[in-house]
Amino acid sequence: MNGMGTKWLAGTLLGLPLAVALCTLAILGLPGGWEAGVIAAVTACLPVWVAIICFSLLFRSSRAAWLWLGGANLLCFGLLWALRLLHLAPSAALVSLSAS
Repeated sequence: MNGMGTKWLAGTLLGLPLAVALCTLAILGLPGGWEAGVIAAVTACLPVWVAIICFSLLFRSSRAAWLWLGGANLLCFGLLWALRLLHLAPSAALVSLSAS
């Protein structure tokens, strides 16, 4: 597999969770709470994911793409976890209970 193929793969596999995390972080600070922006965040995930895939092709090497995107995932999900521990973001259990 050549370099471009593995860069694209990195963007595809690591880009989706990164897009979800970025969109989630974006709605947590809304004035109406996360409930006010959840539809916009879900809708924005696809274009953000595609942008991450395109951006992943700009890395010099496949290794750099995997490392940077993996690090970005760790950072975003670590921040989401920290916000949850500080009770600044709802837990997934509370979100699913409020939806039913």
